[in-house]
Amino acid sequence: MTDAVDVLSKARLLGEALAAHPRVQAMHAAQRSVQADQAAQSLLKQYREHAAAIRQREAEGKPIEPADKRKLADLESGMAGNEALKRMMRAQADYLDLMNQVHETMDGALASKLQADAKS
Repeated sequence: MTDAVDVLSKARLLGEALAAHPRVQAMHAAQRSVQADQAAQSLLKQYREHAAAIRQREAEGKPIEPADKRKLADLESGMAGNEALKRMMRAQADYLDLMNQVHETMDGALASKLQADAKS
């Protein structure tokens, strides 16, 4: 039987392996790059604020004005044109792909072990 200490020890090893993985390294480098880019920071802040305001209006059942939709599209376009943000979005997608693979692998191992234990 495996105790919590053993599981946590293996989790720590997984965390260390993930921290050394190129996709995780690229994600952190991209985040640092965005943090250092004032234009990227400004675009992100404006986008988050405007998107939140639109979500709030939608939640309240209020109409979204065409000007608000255009502004959101303009902000999205600006973000898509910012190199630091593009690198971060690609790095995030790669990171999420890796984390999904890790989750699927753990889930598969768990399901297999539980099935095997149920048969015994």
